[in-house]
Amino acid sequence: MGVIVYKCLNCGGPLEFKAESQKWECEYCLSDFSAEDMKRFEDEQKSQAVAEMDTETFEKEKGQEIEFVEKAKSYSCKSCGAEIVTEETTAATFCYYCHNPTIIPGQLSGDYRPAQVIPFQITKEQAEESFVQWCNKKPLLSKYFTLPSQLEKLSGIYVPFWLFDCDTLGSIDAEATKSRSYTRGNMRYTETKYYRVIREGKADYRKVPADGSTKMDERLMGGLEPYDYADLKDFSMSYLSGYLAEKYDLNQNDVYGRISDVIRQHTSSLLRQTIKGYGSVSIKDSSFNIKKVDATYVLLPVWMFTYQYKGKTYVFAMNGQTGKISGNLPISMKRAAAWFGIVTGASFLTMLIGGWVL
Repeated sequence: MGVIVYKCLNCGGPLEFKAESQKWECEYCLSDFSAEDMKRFEDEQKSQAVAEMDTETFEKEKGQEIEFVEKAKSYSCKSCGAEIVTEETTAATFCYYCHNPTIIPGQLSGDYRPAQVIPFQITKEQAEESFVQWCNKKPLLSKYFTLPSQLEKLSGIYVPFWLFDCDTLGSIDAEATKSRSYTRGNMRYTETKYYRVIREGKADYRKVPADGSTKMDERLMGGLEPYDYADLKDFSMSYLSGYLAEKYDLNQNDVYGRISDVIRQHTSSLLRQTIKGYGSVSIKDSSFNIKKVDATYVLLPVWMFTYQYKGKTYVFAMNGQTGKISGNLPISMKRAAAWFGIVTGASFLTMLIGGWVL
């Protein structure tokens, strides 16, 4: 079968997707191509590939996405076990989790082909600038993290997510109270009335996200939300040009329990908000029926910088669409001691000027 190669239609040079222009650009002749141009080119390549197949090969590969099967490559890190996905021309020289350089390419099954993708909107230069600004706001951080050699390891990664749609019917059974106090003679009384309150309602949920990677911290990914799903595009391997992608290791059934809990809690909260005018409300029972569940596998853009510092792993992540930042940073004990000394010295000087010393 013919391989779909993303080359410039004018000079034959390699094309790379650019977040700032949302186009595929050639660094050799400076030509650029839109999504419509790439789609038309892919269709032509597929038609040519199918035309060249014999009947036996066509039947064998019928139902598979030709582009993904032919182009997708899987990289496995021998150190931490991370698996990433990219198109065949993307250079993957280190693992973005542990920075181990020994990663081996292999063929990837079409089962891992996403349905949709949100392309990168934030460039690497913008991500680096935001990371440096973020670090500069942390006075106790080691200067090691903003060295040029470290910033080179900032990676654009498409993270696997499952987006769930479902319809939910929920009900809650609550006990509510109303109290009033009054005085009669020399006595003060408090009267409390108890009410049984029942609420039922229907809620339809669309595109509830759950990441599909065990290596991605749920809180970290949650800190990058929300994404604007209006920017979802039909998946094409061309969007991976110049980027990496995480291979999911949690399917929709694995993450459904997490989604179910979120939907139940949110539905319960919506119903609870309709109970008003009482002094107290206590939920005694609840019931939820989640149906018409459908999950879509998508890739969402993240700029990620994972780094090792004194035996611990720290992660900086940026939403590649909105620029929202999430992550954690270590404290440099030397800078902390110096900072404490400066603050203590300044406080002592202030006390001397004020005319008193503790």
